[in-house]
Amino acid sequence: MDSFSFMIIDRTNLVSVFESIPYGVPHQHFRYVDPVEILSIIQAQDLRYNRFDKVRIALDHPAFTYVPTSVFNQTAWYEYLNFLATGVRKDDVVSSPSALDSVCVYTYPLAIRKLLSTLYPTTKVQHLSESLAAFLEKEVEEEPTLFSIIHGAAQYIFIFEEKNLTLINRYDAPTGKDRLYYILLAAKHRKLNPRKLNVHITGDRSEVTELQEELANYFIHVHLIDWKNGWRLPLSIKDPMDIFEFYCIHHANNWRESEG
Repeated sequence: MDSFSFMIIDRTNLVSVFESIPYGVPHQHFRYVDPVEILSIIQAQDLRYNRFDKVRIALDHPAFTYVPTSVFNQTAWYEYLNFLATGVRKDDVVSSPSALDSVCVYTYPLAIRKLLSTLYPTTKVQHLSESLAAFLEKEVEEEPTLFSIIHGAAQYIFIFEEKNLTLINRYDAPTGKDRLYYILLAAKHRKLNPRKLNVHITGDRSEVTELQEELANYFIHVHLIDWKNGWRLPLSIKDPMDIFEFYCIHHANNWRESEG
């Protein structure tokens, strides 16, 4: 929500470019991001649609929710999000079926939607949580599993029980104490046994190492998510986990296309 980030990967799995460009003015709500600023970044970085075989776009912000497919009412899609995120406008809300037997309802501001649909007409846009959840689903174990993805000042938490997604949320968690609190809160909310719960965390190495030590006071099984793909990375990327979200977007979409 506070920056425009992009990665370019070639057909040999070489990551040739990774950039994260902060917006000129920080915004508390994604709808206030200026489409003109996004356009200027795309033009300055020469991110033309015809340069690439595929373009994948993910929106990262807290105004989203998931509704089980069995109870989702298409005519009331806006109301699901309106209960959770006050002040959203109906024209700025969209919904998309996820691979987890649910529908993701999220903010996608109309002005930005018009811009990106013009620049990338055949590209599907998703909320970042959809790609993260689809990727992490492949990593779950028989015992309940909690994933904590630290992404800047934000923290995504996913919980799978009996290999089914039972909790997904994005929290404003700029400090280690915040991250610890939300993990404990999520585990307590789902009434999970701390002796059986598998906790997997990732993010900046210095931050997650400290968090791992704190979590060890409450849970037996605490692990760092390791980098284990075949991408070749430029020297500018000091820690491969810095682009973990792009790894999830890339692979989750590949799986979705192959299964479709």
